[in-house]
Amino acid sequence: MEEQETSLNPISLSDLLHRSRPLTAATFLPTGHPNPRPKPPPATPPPSTPQTPKILKPFTHPSPLIGTLTLTTPPSCSNSSCLHFSDHSATVCCDILDFNLRIIGQTIRVLAWNFIPVKPHGGYLEIIRWSLEQIGTTKFNAFYLNSVLPTYEESIIPRCLVYGFLESVSPVTNVPCTANKTGTKNLNGFLAEVTVCECELCSSRDRVMSLDDLIGKHGKDHVFMKSKILYFCGSASVWYSVMSRLVGGTVLISGMKKKMVFLGEGKSLMMYVSTEKAVIHIPMSVTCKNGGNGRNDTVREKGMFSVYTGSVTAMYMQGMVVELDQKVLLLLTDNQLSMPHSLRIGAIVTVRNFHIEDPKFSWTKVTIFGSCYKTSVRVNVFSPIESGCYQVLQSRSLLRKFIESLQFSARLWVLLVVSSFRKKFAGVLSEIEILGSKHMEGLVQKYSSSSLPLSVFRFRHGVLSEYCLHDLCGCGKEIDYSHPKLVVPISNLIAKCEDMYIKSLYEMNRQYSSIVCGGKSHDQPFRKILKSDDMNIVLLGNLRVSEHSGKLQLNDAIGSIDVVIPDLPSVWSVKDIYEINEFDVVMEGFPRNLEHLELLDNDPLACGNIFNHFHFPRRKNININIYIHCYMKDAKSRNRILRPSVDMEENLTELESGLFHLLLLVHKFPVQQKFPGDFVVSNNSSVYAEAIILPWNLAQHNEEIDLIDSYVDKNRCDLSCHCEIPCTIDCRVHCEKSTINSGNLLNCTTAAKKVLLEFKFDSFSKFESLRIGGYYLTKHHYKGLVCTANRSDKVSVDSKSHLWNVSFSADEAGPTTARSVDIYLHLSPDHLSFFEVKLRELKQDLIIQPINSIKVTSAPTPSGAFGVNLPTGNLISVQGRVMAVHRSDQIRPFTRAHPRIVPRVSSVCIHVLVDRNIVKISSSLSEHSYPTGFGPGVKANFHRVLLTNGGGVFKLTPASFIEIDSIIIDDDQCSNERDVTSVVGTTTSLLTGPAVLISEMTHFSDRKKMRLHCKVVSVYILVMEKTSEFLQSSKVNSCVNFPLAGFIMDDGSSSCCCWADAETAMTLLGSHKWSPHKRTKRSSYKSDKKLEACGYSMSRMSDILNQNGRVVIKNHGSVFDSCLDAAVSVDSDGALKESDEQFLKALILQACCSNTWNVVGSVLDSEALKQIEEQLQRLDMMMKLPFVNIWASEVSHLDTLNEGRKLLQELLESE
Repeated sequence: MEEQETSLNPISLSDLLHRSRPLTAATFLPTGHPNPRPKPPPATPPPSTPQTPKILKPFTHPSPLIGTLTLTTPPSCSNSSCLHFSDHSATVCCDILDFNLRIIGQTIRVLAWNFIPVKPHGGYLEIIRWSLEQIGTTKFNAFYLNSVLPTYEESIIPRCLVYGFLESVSPVTNVPCTANKTGTKNLNGFLAEVTVCECELCSSRDRVMSLDDLIGKHGKDHVFMKSKILYFCGSASVWYSVMSRLVGGTVLISGMKKKMVFLGEGKSLMMYVSTEKAVIHIPMSVTCKNGGNGRNDTVREKGMFSVYTGSVTAMYMQGMVVELDQKVLLLLTDNQLSMPHSLRIGAIVTVRNFHIEDPKFSWTKVTIFGSCYKTSVRVNVFSPIESGCYQVLQSRSLLRKFIESLQFSARLWVLLVVSSFRKKFAGVLSEIEILGSKHMEGLVQKYSSSSLPLSVFRFRHGVLSEYCLHDLCGCGKEIDYSHPKLVVPISNLIAKCEDMYIKSLYEMNRQYSSIVCGGKSHDQPFRKILKSDDMNIVLLGNLRVSEHSGKLQLNDAIGSIDVVIPDLPSVWSVKDIYEINEFDVVMEGFPRNLEHLELLDNDPLACGNIFNHFHFPRRKNININIYIHCYMKDAKSRNRILRPSVDMEENLTELESGLFHLLLLVHKFPVQQKFPGDFVVSNNSSVYAEAIILPWNLAQHNEEIDLIDSYVDKNRCDLSCHCEIPCTIDCRVHCEKSTINSGNLLNCTTAAKKVLLEFKFDSFSKFESLRIGGYYLTKHHYKGLVCTANRSDKVSVDSKSHLWNVSFSADEAGPTTARSVDIYLHLSPDHLSFFEVKLRELKQDLIIQPINSIKVTSAPTPSGAFGVNLPTGNLISVQGRVMAVHRSDQIRPFTRAHPRIVPRVSSVCIHVLVDRNIVKISSSLSEHSYPTGFGPGVKANFHRVLLTNGGGVFKLTPASFIEIDSIIIDDDQCSNERDVTSVVGTTTSLLTGPAVLISEMTHFSDRKKMRLHCKVVSVYILVMEKTSEFLQSSKVNSCVNFPLAGFIMDDGSSSCCCWADAETAMTLLGSHKWSPHKRTKRSSYKSDKKLEACGYSMSRMSDILNQNGRVVIKNHGSVFDSCLDAAVSVDSDGALKESDEQFLKALILQACCSNTWNVVGSVLDSEALKQIEEQLQRLDMMMKLPFVNIWASEVSHLDTLNEGRKLLQELLESE
């Protein structure tokens, strides 16, 4: 075999460098070689790149390399841990397995190797198997440290001897040394720690000792316990590459000299320093009791662990973070640490002398191996993967020094911040702005400094002090502190939220929520809310209006997410970088449509997924609405502008003096999409708002300037006034600054005027922050909004126009808890009352005030104005809590479309709770017309809703606008609200006046809706049948249909026959319940029993219908006998079982025993009565009831407490 190997044609290094491709010659190793080619480790690929790692391409034929192994460092490589291999054509850095001191300076034949090209024109050689090319005639067993020349020594001088276990070596460092005549000069050198034996033989003071006596057959049973420090200085520092490979073994060095070395700060230490006669001896076999090989996984020093062997599964941050076995992160952040180039993904390595730490991050679990100046890494098996070589970073930027001054878990956190910032702001900020330089702090360092406590910082003492006085320097000392939040890329956050939402669906066990409306069952969305404090994450990014959806979003360079900010300031800018620390992630979806989804294989918030620069792909066919809900000016949060733009300073400067006009925003019009498939927002898009220019101006001035004359500009607009109100102006448009000035409110002689504000694409950000009913100030200018409005009823708001939100109060200038206000005007109580009266008079002239107690405002709309048959009525405003949203034209649930999907137009029914009554609002708007976060659980204002004249139907029009006031975040609050409304889930009335008596209904005209308080006393006719398969979307709530249902109702004054549809009939029978999403623990047992009984009743009725077809229940006796004389018949040939008949009669009896109902209905007209009579005739019944017949459109249980309060209020008002 040896003859065959030596006869192979060798290849030169220049040939490999010329090929410049990763190659391996390890595939030709014979079977049974002690170092076979290893299999690739189970690396963890990112979700977006699931392919397997590329293996090194094998060389075409066995080709050995012949050359010399040396320690000399060429100028092209600054890595002091490198060995070097040279042949007649070139020299490259290399690493070698089974290293032996005997091959230094010798010609070797490399039989198996890996070659990795290194830019720009170099390469790296990994020597797997080698053999000496020829045995030299010179006999040697040692090398001089200074000259690297071989020598042969049989005896040594004990007092100059260091023999023991090599524990660690320090990095090569440059230190000043004092010479006798030449003064001070700098020398390269490194330290080594050796634990020596103190046995009688090793402590001998004989002048000469035989090597055989020390390490041969007479020198057995050494115990290495006492620590010694060696200093290899000057030309001996070239031995670093050898000593770093000998860590963990025994070494024998003679010719050293004891010297006292000054470490600084009054500290010094006795060391063994290399001399010209210092010699390192080739190791011989020895038996020792030091436990050197038994130190693995044991603690040598406080907080320091000895050894760990594992596979490199990933490398991040240019090698500063090395992942081992997919579970450990090795931090190599110290700039002076020197690691071998062979530290690559796929290699098996041994790490010695490291600090283990559990950072206790709340977002992920990870173990940290912190490196120090004693840490060393040795490669045991080279990687077979095409991965780049480890490169030593020479950067000494301020950020690098900042990281080195931190405790280990804080270092990892800062590195995560670096990775996130580079991804978030790529293309927005330059690398220097993000990372800084040697003389300038970057955004990462500024942000980290403000987030980390002082306890995580430690003073660095240099290599010599920290290596020799390791414990005293506090290296690896664990500190108990509150870890800062993770700065997460938006794409990772979205993937994490989707994963958690899907996991919650699995835990629900198919217990879905639904609502019955119009005789059909509609699924309701399942909402899950994650709080930022629970995830311990923070968001950073820019705010912008998405061109795809027209919605406000927080975005970075790799992702975006919709955001709801109720207190969005009017001065926000797309250039600002916002830090959002306290927020809620709201996730909504329909569980029935998401059952097919699976969980991700790995955690999107794992450190590796934060470090990796890749996008998490959105799952296909997923419809989960995810958005952020937060407040920008919450005093309890750290939500702030991290990097404010110059716009903030310009706003503050512009508000220092001048004259300002006061505007009242009346309405906002939603963004309209011109054509299906177009972007909602484009460069040619415009949005509109309606405002009133009030006859009030604000004059802010310096004391030396006259108040009125300095701002009179009668050539442009009339600024004359007849009333002045002094005030204090508190401007807070800057995130960190505020100004307080004096001024006057001027009551102008001009009349108020309505104007239409047009916002172009570049000013959409200003439109987004406007709130209907808010007051705003704009600066007086001859090209400003007000002056332009004198010539036209429509004015354009450009990017340079400013609309500052203003609030009025009687408080003195100072801190206030009001939100979303830029300017506070503080008036005296008398002046404020006078000002409010004037504003109220203006509103009465221009806006009709709300009626009743449900905050409804109306304005008549012209009929037939467009020459087409459009619905007519009044435009009203409705304010309440949205309880349910569902499609009314099809069974498919209502979902807001993905921004890039063409908006679909469909009929939507919205259930809104208004003063404990449910209002149904229908809509045919496209899905992008609804604001972000709209759905069950939000408090919203519906502006300009059409209330039709004919049937009292509420409709959203293209001019309607929805504003979200708040979103229910607390689970208990959600439960309490649903407990109140669970029995009124199908009511839809705005009728809140007093109820009428049944005896009075004969005096009302047909079709006029009235409210009754009555009870079910009997069932007149009830027809039950199976619901068709097309309409059966829920196995519980829509399996039974009631094509004809008549109930006898009584309120004490008289009785009536109440006819109802299927939904109302199920409610009156007690078979329909509103299914709450969540329940409190106190009410869960009771609610579960009710739902269980309801489910059983529906299931029993479904079984009866399956067996018998249609079931008819007729009352042939007294109308006040609920079930005694009720006749039950079926369509099938067989008779109804007695148990089934008793069940149906018990169901009727249950309806008669229920509480008082709140019924909204109208008297049936002659046409409706004729249709009912026809149906009764088919059932062999006649309409001979001596009662008034009404149609019940809405029913709900009567809230007696609320009704009592209303009655008491009416009595008090009548007095």
